[in-house]
Amino acid sequence: MWLAVLKAIGANLALITAVFGFGSWIPRLLPESFSRFTRLVCAMIGGFGLLGLTIFLVGHVALNRWTLGAILAIGACVAFFGQQKSLMTPRWSVPVARLPAAIVLTVLALTALAGLAEPVGNWGNDGVAYHLVGPKVWTRNGIIRPIADNMNTSYPCLGEMVFTALWAFGGDRAPGFSAAWTLALLLAIAAALARRCGMSARGSWWVAALVVTMPAVYSGSHWTFVDAIYASFILAAIRVGLDAAEKEHFVAFGFFLGLAMAQKYPGLLALPLLIFCVLWRRSDQTRAMRNALTTVVVAFVVAAPIYLKNWIFLGTPLYPPPASMAKLLHVKYFPTDAISEFYKYNIERGKGHGRGLMHFFTLPFNLTYHTADFSGAGGIGLALLAFGPLGVLLKWRESFVRRLAIIAVLLLALWFATMQESRYLIHFYTLSAIFAVFGWQLAVELTGRRGRLLCATVVALSLAYGAYMIGKVQVPGVYSVLSPKQGLLWHRNGVAFVESMDYVNHDPEVTRVLLLDRSVPAYYSDKSYVKPFGQWGERPFADVNTTLDALARLKEWRISHVLDVESTVAGYQVPPNYPDLELVFEASGQRVFKVIGTTNR
Repeated sequence: MWLAVLKAIGANLALITAVFGFGSWIPRLLPESFSRFTRLVCAMIGGFGLLGLTIFLVGHVALNRWTLGAILAIGACVAFFGQQKSLMTPRWSVPVARLPAAIVLTVLALTALAGLAEPVGNWGNDGVAYHLVGPKVWTRNGIIRPIADNMNTSYPCLGEMVFTALWAFGGDRAPGFSAAWTLALLLAIAAALARRCGMSARGSWWVAALVVTMPAVYSGSHWTFVDAIYASFILAAIRVGLDAAEKEHFVAFGFFLGLAMAQKYPGLLALPLLIFCVLWRRSDQTRAMRNALTTVVVAFVVAAPIYLKNWIFLGTPLYPPPASMAKLLHVKYFPTDAISEFYKYNIERGKGHGRGLMHFFTLPFNLTYHTADFSGAGGIGLALLAFGPLGVLLKWRESFVRRLAIIAVLLLALWFATMQESRYLIHFYTLSAIFAVFGWQLAVELTGRRGRLLCATVVALSLAYGAYMIGKVQVPGVYSVLSPKQGLLWHRNGVAFVESMDYVNHDPEVTRVLLLDRSVPAYYSDKSYVKPFGQWGERPFADVNTTLDALARLKEWRISHVLDVESTVAGYQVPPNYPDLELVFEASGQRVFKVIGTTNR
């Protein structure tokens, strides 16, 4: 186990170096007013995205340790020998506020330790449902191609591309460990924005502490979720855009927006909104239009490979396409009725408390006290609701802060009008934390001793609530890393259909397995597999509509074994005494059949 842990840590260290190398050119495009810390943060966030994009492009030609190693080596060489390597030298220091810094470092350490646990869960866990499926399958196949039975793997995927490199060199524990430093990047860009708003170094540490202890933020920041990565791209774009004046600044602004579009579909909606907010009421309208065009062109050039791939291989840039467009497009592997059901589920899941005007104005209260109603994994604490409005009032006269507040509200409105899932709002929560700290500072100044005590109590309750919720989730994972006995229990209790998966993965006679039940996470199969029915109704084979259709093609697909389970969606599907199948393993609700007389090589 400890060898797996060391591999995971080593792969992450190598990748962090490469990330800096890939992003080392970005500071040249940033305004001169940017601090050294802000330049480093933007370089790391941009380098993460560019590394993912490079792996995506190269991986469509060849994906193996040689190509991935060459990409990481190029990044490392630039990091060590490039002109911007001075950003990493210890000639500067960041003032540290002990208490909030201790909170931040404790949560990051907990995230790192828990991230080293074996990935587990059922098909409801996005990590094993699709975030890790792509990296594992693409690495095994040696090339990136659409996974027909898993439409989620065709989403924008810069984070998953980085996971692919981590998987190849660090094993299954490496992607989870990366959450510690990707979450740190989110906190760093939050601190950079706070400093730009005029906040002290101590205040920016408190911003980071509030953000890192928000369960609603944390839920999209670990277990290979990519929502914090997306939020970092958006916040970096905001940081650059609001101070952009020259053409190269708008190139950087467009670059970060392009990365956001290449990470999640909501980036497409954020693009026009942020361009409007950045360029609104500029004195020179002609120049503003040119800068807007520069931003749009750069953003679409950066994101184009993701959407062109879908168009070429799947028949539509957005996969799955909107239900209203599905009948007009030739969409591969995803029947129109399945697309409609998928969007119906998402509309129901993402409706929150409703989309009326009063529902919008009650969002601050509902997001604080009823975050679970927005598919959230916990709330955001009391501090944002208690102090955020005060912070906005305090800093409203300052142009940068006023525009930042307007952007935050518009991003909230955009989220409110689309899919109201809490973790999709991480960028808003982060901006709100900045205003909350400003409001806290104002409240302390305006109140006496009792008022200051009350303010401290509100912040302490926010931090304690978040720490409890995060610890409740992560401590079992930490135990599984530190104790071999707990690690075994973690595996047995967490892996879906664990007995049959262990049999399939460890029996040398198994070369290719047929997964009949759509709820079986293909991630757990270390062997090549065929899954004729996807989780959301995907149909990789147009002429395979039933289990019998699939079983009739065992020899054609060169299947060596069939996994048949009793699940929440179906019972056993292999008929009794089916020809050419021999039962070789059975456990509670699980059966494995060997295909007799097939050629597997």
